[in-house]
Amino acid sequence: MINTTTFIGRISTDLELKKTNQEKSCCGFQLAVQRTHNDDADFPPMVAYGKLADVLCAYAKKGDLLGVRARYRSKIKNEKKYHEFVVDEIQFLERRNPKEAYEDIEIPQSSDTDFNPDSYSDDDLPF
Repeated sequence: MINTTTFIGRISTDLELKKTNQEKSCCGFQLAVQRTHNDDADFPPMVAYGKLADVLCAYAKKGDLLGVRARYRSKIKNEKKYHEFVVDEIQFLERRNPKEAYEDIEIPQSSDTDFNPDSYSDDDLPF
């Protein structure tokens, strides 16, 4: 089965690094993804885990343009269904302020992390 989606958009929320009960890093955020033929945008919910979350929170901020490869996941918590995209890969494309250049940043791939988000229950996550 294939479950992969690619987004290019600007980070529309402040990034905050959180820890699970097992002390694994996680970061939830939204991207503003412009629609093709008008000025409307969609705001898909994203979540990054492990080293990828650490890098994202250390080097990105609200307004930065990112390329994101993610996989869709739905979950039920407190009898309510939630939808999110689990980030597998990020690419820094540009900063809102061009004077702030990215330095050489080594971005881990999700397969390089030691965290499998599917192996934890919703109660382990801080959000």
